[in-house]
Amino acid sequence: MSRHIVLLSGSNRSNSQSLKVAKYLRDRLEQLGLCDSGELLNLASSRLPLWPEEDIDGIWNVQQSILKKATALIVISPEWNGMACPALKNFFLYAGLGELGHKPALLVGVSAGLGGAYPITELRASSYKNSRIMYLPEQLIIRNVESMLN
Repeated sequence: MSRHIVLLSGSNRSNSQSLKVAKYLRDRLEQLGLCDSGELLNLASSRLPLWPEEDIDGIWNVQQSILKKATALIVISPEWNGMACPALKNFFLYAGLGELGHKPALLVGVSAGLGGAYPITELRASSYKNSRIMYLPEQLIIRNVESMLN
């Protein structure tokens, strides 16, 4: 069975620390042979419109096909004032059972300081209801991220 892992960089910002962490994790998974392929979804470069009806460029269709092929996910969430960022919250308004249902997922919190736990708690509480994503009981928190994984 193929092990295709999708890494979701949830930051709105281009060249974000979340993207740096996602690239590092993808490369590490491949180096260690823990997946057959790792695919990166960067919400900063493929922005979803606020409402699904406005997706005239088909950005969601592309993301949807990538997610349907995934056997597992890694969801990287930056902390913005103690919350998950808007792009990631908006993503989970789009994603449902067909894309994420019953797929294992690792949550990764990213913080410029000593935080990073609040977005993970927020996503565990709200993002699984409609998508039925299966978060692993453990998570990663990368604190002081600007000095890590460089």
